[in-house]
Amino acid sequence: MKMAVPRRAASVRNPGILSAAAREAGASLVRNLSIPAPFSDPALERQFLEDHSQRFCAFRRASALLALVIWTCFLWWDFSFVRRNTTLNVRLTDILALRFAGVALLIVMVALVLRPSFRTHATAHRVILTGIYGLLALILTMVAITPAPYNYTQYFIGLYLSLFFQFSFFYLRSRVALSVGIVTMASVVLAQITIHLLNTEDFFAGLFYMFNVVVVGHGVCAHAERVSRERYSSERALASLNDELRRANVSLGRKNRELEVSKKDQENKTNALLALREQQMIAAQTASRDKSNFLAAATHDLRQPMHALNLFLQAAAEAIRNGEFAQAERLMSECGRSSVILARLLNAVLDLSRLESGRVVPRYHVFDVRQIVEEAAAQLRPFAMSRGVELRLRLPKEDIVCVRSDAHWLGRAVANLVSNAIKYADKNKASKPTVIVGVVRSATRARIDVLDNGIGIPADYFDAIFQPFFQVDNPEQDRDKGLGLGLSIVNAVMSMLDQHRIELKSTAGRGSRFSLEMPLCGPSPDTPSGRSPARSDAADAARLAGRYVLLVEDDGLVRSSTEALLSQWGVLYDSAANFEEYEEILATIERFPDLIITDFRLRDSKTAREVAMLSAVKLGRPCPCLVVTGEPTATIVPLACDHDVLSKPVSPAELRREMVTLIERECMAATA
Repeated sequence: MKMAVPRRAASVRNPGILSAAAREAGASLVRNLSIPAPFSDPALERQFLEDHSQRFCAFRRASALLALVIWTCFLWWDFSFVRRNTTLNVRLTDILALRFAGVALLIVMVALVLRPSFRTHATAHRVILTGIYGLLALILTMVAITPAPYNYTQYFIGLYLSLFFQFSFFYLRSRVALSVGIVTMASVVLAQITIHLLNTEDFFAGLFYMFNVVVVGHGVCAHAERVSRERYSSERALASLNDELRRANVSLGRKNRELEVSKKDQENKTNALLALREQQMIAAQTASRDKSNFLAAATHDLRQPMHALNLFLQAAAEAIRNGEFAQAERLMSECGRSSVILARLLNAVLDLSRLESGRVVPRYHVFDVRQIVEEAAAQLRPFAMSRGVELRLRLPKEDIVCVRSDAHWLGRAVANLVSNAIKYADKNKASKPTVIVGVVRSATRARIDVLDNGIGIPADYFDAIFQPFFQVDNPEQDRDKGLGLGLSIVNAVMSMLDQHRIELKSTAGRGSRFSLEMPLCGPSPDTPSGRSPARSDAADAARLAGRYVLLVEDDGLVRSSTEALLSQWGVLYDSAANFEEYEEILATIERFPDLIITDFRLRDSKTAREVAMLSAVKLGRPCPCLVVTGEPTATIVPLACDHDVLSKPVSPAELRREMVTLIERECMAATA
């Protein structure tokens, strides 16, 4: 019994469909590479050529100016490169003479393209082709007089650039552009035969690439001309239809006056909607491109510390097997450093992504802005001392400076600015590197200034420094100089907060001043109190010894690593891989847990909220919870207990600090 073959599968195996597709692809290729036919009416052809020249006149002028700029840049490059090269130094005068000849030719060409007569087809083609052929001749001459292999590596590629310009930027007719390419290739072949222009290998490689440039460029030029001709025909047809429509409207006269007014209103609305749609499409494309660039840069920077971490771990394992325990300890320390850099970068990327996506909702309240400045200084003063930087504060001593803002995110912005100022301190100056953080108040506004006498920022970089992963004077991407995300986060924070703005003043070589402005408010009862002094790692470790913790984590790797860390801290624990195991542990434990550490989203649609509610029911009262999750903080729903949320990845020090804070908070509440 034969099974019926599905119609779709049969069509896939049908060789006739494949051959038809191949013929269709071949026909499309031939069409794209064929020179578009001119209009059959000579008068119509002349009108099209004049319209084409006028349509692209401004772009051609800009392209000529761009060619002058690029040629001048190559002049500077030749002067600096050839002067240092002993082989080429003997040809410096000849090369510079040819470069200056090209500059003179392009200046004359620019002067001609700026004249009104350049809008005509005949003048435009004459000027453009004169410039292109002149530059190609100059480049070929430079190739001929320059010793190998520099004539190929330094100057032969100029032919590609010139062909690229004439194929794409000047919108020439495809027949003319193809002629330029063929003439250029023929000139190269002739020069190779007569004067042995290039080494044999360089000649064949250069000719192969030039052939590809000519073929691809001709295809682009032919396609552009074909599109222009089709658009011109469509516009003429549309103009003809519009003429007929106007004649019909005139014949209707006064009877259709109201309809005409309504029609015009509708056209205006339609045009406005089309314009709005186009703007939205452009904005979406720009956002998508920026997102792709951001993800590419973030992926690159995340791979570096991850790669280093893998190598350090392998080296440490080899050292342990060889009995080199001191070396293994040093390598493990380097593993920790790579892990910290990786976590810092990932957290910064996540913070920036959350800020720019609008998922962060600011929590406004009134507080003394001096407090977050003092906290940032206290946090970063050890870092400043390690870099040999003096950190000073200039705060109003008597009056409090209350502002309405989000203390957490504004504090992050201040800390990022102070950290950046410390990292980019200029240690080569005679004066000691100094960072000054000050608070200034006016009648309605408060301002936080972060000043430094470091390397400064050139004015050309004022906009670029707020882009992700951009760093001035750090081309080697040294992670000790930061991640390139600090100012991006500052900019995103200030854009998120109402009536907040950031200002930059800087001079290269002298230093910078970043200013954060925000609304000024009177004293309010919700002014936050100062934070408790920072605890040492040893003190936190002592507070955790002997504590009992329940761990709920469905990821085996995270659960195992957390268990190992808790054991090293002397913490007693029971761990569950899912909600059912957690429920079994609650039914058998004999000691009330000091803390529950849980992921937010578990298997079987369970969350940290169910974990907290179950513990309250089974144990008779709520138990504090520490949620360690990769979920955005804004999506965490309130739990039925006292809790804190940490975003993965979390450093061991941060995890230990939050555990101690929650446990001591619960102890204080029980005592009260």
